[in-house]
Amino acid sequence: MENTLLYILMLAILFLANATAGGCFPSSEEAVSHVWLPGGGTNFYGVEATLDVYGFTFKPDQASQASIWIANRGDGNPSSLNGFQAGWHISPTRYKDSNTHFYTEWTSAETKKGCLNMECPGFQKTSTSIAPGDIINPVSDINGKKQYITIRLFKDKSTGDWHVYYGFNGAPKPVGYFPESLLPGLKDKPVEISFGGLVYHRKPQPSPPMGNGLFPATTLAASFSGVKLIDEDGNNHDVTTDLPYRVSLTRCYFISTMSNGLFFYGGPGCDD
Repeated sequence: MENTLLYILMLAILFLANATAGGCFPSSEEAVSHVWLPGGGTNFYGVEATLDVYGFTFKPDQASQASIWIANRGDGNPSSLNGFQAGWHISPTRYKDSNTHFYTEWTSAETKKGCLNMECPGFQKTSTSIAPGDIINPVSDINGKKQYITIRLFKDKSTGDWHVYYGFNGAPKPVGYFPESLLPGLKDKPVEISFGGLVYHRKPQPSPPMGNGLFPATTLAASFSGVKLIDEDGNNHDVTTDLPYRVSLTRCYFISTMSNGLFFYGGPGCDD
């Protein structure tokens, strides 16, 4: 049963990825992720994690991202997905450049709408210093100094709004929020929380690197660390055990087990 739920969630993530990357079918998307599934009387309504950030030069029909997803799958069909995500990505189709960007994105099956960053009404920005879509600079050197972003996403119990906090090499600070009315499919419903990497490409472009291009057989690979789940009262819960994971194309990308809130992920890409 758990494997079935993970597979359905993976399909939903890939469906959402196509829109985020600015693509349209036919295309190829591949993802690796750890996932927390609600159940057993325990629900969480937020997550915090620190991601090291990397850069590549991509073609317009390639994209790569490292993200946190909060979603409700609806009836299991990818088109019934409700949720939002935040992280870093490289998407020349979206930005007309190959820089690494901080981003947010949301989708609602009820309203049949969705949006990246501030491209349409939805996300309410409160920060005067950071906005979704901003370039992240500098980025990490695989063999040298690492650069990090910390993302914190959580539901405000009193308002039902979903808040986004972001920090570059430091503690996360408020960026803005998704109003409860924007995501009715998440109201009073359990959510699934995923974190990992995702790539997109349209042939004949090859599948691009994920993370920093290294498989997670080495600690030099890209990572998520300090993973915490957040309860309805805003309390942090360290993830001290492994979580289920899903990999859509194991010969191109992979993900390590999680240990004390740390895992590695990524891969060089390949002809799929």
